[in-house]
Amino acid sequence: MRVKHFLFLAALALVSAGVYAWYSGYPIRAMLAGAATPPAPVTGPANAADDRADAVQVVVAPVTKADVPIYLSGIGTVLAYNTIDNKAQVDGVILSMNFKEGDDVKIGDPLIIIDPAPYQAKVAQWQATKQKAQAQLENAKINLWRVQQLLAHDFATQKTTDSEAALVSEYTADIAEDDAQIQFYQTELGFTTIRSPINGRTGIRHVDPGNLIRAADNTNIVTVVQMQPIYIIITVAARSLAQAGSSPGLSDLPVFAYAQDGVQLLDRGKVETVNNVVDPSTGTITLKASFPNERSRLWPGDFVDCRILVERRHDGITVPSAAVQHGPKGDFVWAIGPDLTARPQPVRVRQTLGDTALIDRGLDGGEKVVIDGEFHLRPGSKVTVVPELADEDAEVPNTQ
Repeated sequence: MRVKHFLFLAALALVSAGVYAWYSGYPIRAMLAGAATPPAPVTGPANAADDRADAVQVVVAPVTKADVPIYLSGIGTVLAYNTIDNKAQVDGVILSMNFKEGDDVKIGDPLIIIDPAPYQAKVAQWQATKQKAQAQLENAKINLWRVQQLLAHDFATQKTTDSEAALVSEYTADIAEDDAQIQFYQTELGFTTIRSPINGRTGIRHVDPGNLIRAADNTNIVTVVQMQPIYIIITVAARSLAQAGSSPGLSDLPVFAYAQDGVQLLDRGKVETVNNVVDPSTGTITLKASFPNERSRLWPGDFVDCRILVERRHDGITVPSAAVQHGPKGDFVWAIGPDLTARPQPVRVRQTLGDTALIDRGLDGGEKVVIDGEFHLRPGSKVTVVPELADEDAEVPNTQ
């Protein structure tokens, strides 16, 4: 019994020693061989190699200083410099249209011809009436002169003389009325030719030749818009406008109009006026800018991305926009110290334009910030700077 009990205790001791050796990292063979002390931890180059293996690979970029233009961005709506709806001012049948839809026209070009015959007849009628009144006036003047001669020798009465004088005045008034009627119908005759009042471009016509058109119907036959120059109405946040130092009425600020992709530059212009009223429902204010539009890239009704140059900052602190991260406490960047340790650095971004962010506060210039690989970083993480990160999504070739 004593022997069995001794053997049981020995087996239990060996099992306990094996478990301890397994979880403490000591080699079991050394324990069985009777090693008196555990092996010393690994130090030196091998340990440094392990630290490098644990470092996070990142791509960094330097914080630089540059002269940076500061823009005020807003959505713009293109508006024609002038818009003219051509409508008939007289009644008549449209004989012809001397333009094609989409043609560029000049001031005074005849666009629409309405049948002028009725108005030509009216002009001729009143011209004949005037001639008749002129003949009657001449006859009345001769009769008045004769009566005046007879009255001087007491061969006529004063009443007869007054009657002849009244006829002269009556025919003179008739001629004046005839002149007014002739002028009226000549004006209406002129209205039978509708001319372009501006240099512009025609749109789609709404009435075809051969139709009877009436002035009272107020029908728009065709619209002509002036596109050179052209306006853009820009909507910006009133607070941003105030921060930029601009005020209502300020003009001549350079404006750049881009396509909706924000890349293609369409034209350059200048602010003509800043509205004096802020929309209380949106907190925005409108600006009116004019553009030469010499290449006709701006079209009325289109939406464009506008950037107003409000300032040029000398030696502005800039970083790649990819370096700026957004956290619950605001924007920050991962700054890399001389010891290759990462730390989050809060920053205040003034503007982001393309691939560059302008920093107002938080960086001094000369630092290095992470632009790729930041998702694996924690405060105090050791990093390894590489020129480019490997694509984790790349397909691994099959070597089997």
